[in-house]
Amino acid sequence: MMNFSSIQKLDNLLLVSVPRDLVDDEVIQLRRDVLNAIRQYKSQIILLDFSRVDICDSFFGRFIYGTSQMTRLMGAKVIISGLQDAVIETMVELGMTLPDVDAVLDLDDALALSRSLRSAAVPPLAAGQDDDE
Repeated sequence: MMNFSSIQKLDNLLLVSVPRDLVDDEVIQLRRDVLNAIRQYKSQIILLDFSRVDICDSFFGRFIYGTSQMTRLMGAKVIISGLQDAVIETMVELGMTLPDVDAVLDLDDALALSRSLRSAAVPPLAAGQDDDE
């Protein structure tokens, strides 16, 4: 089993820097590790960074699609960053769309988006509380 030190917890954000050149078994293990980390840390925002991945076959395209859908089913918001042109072309040719997933160009944009999502999700006061109390 690989050690995926590329999964980092930052507050309620889980940053996954997807390594390049993963073989099929490693891709499956990475998905399992991501899902376990979501459950373990109760992460609300998952940032999947693909900037190191420059080619994509149909198996890896299904990994991107499947992981984003599984993450959403676990109640987390998904942000994908760093998809290279060849990866995007393969996904489009395979008919894979990513509904309800925010895709941005790079990690800086992804972190900025995650900050705006976190600030929008924080309620000003808990239900039933007044400023006077």
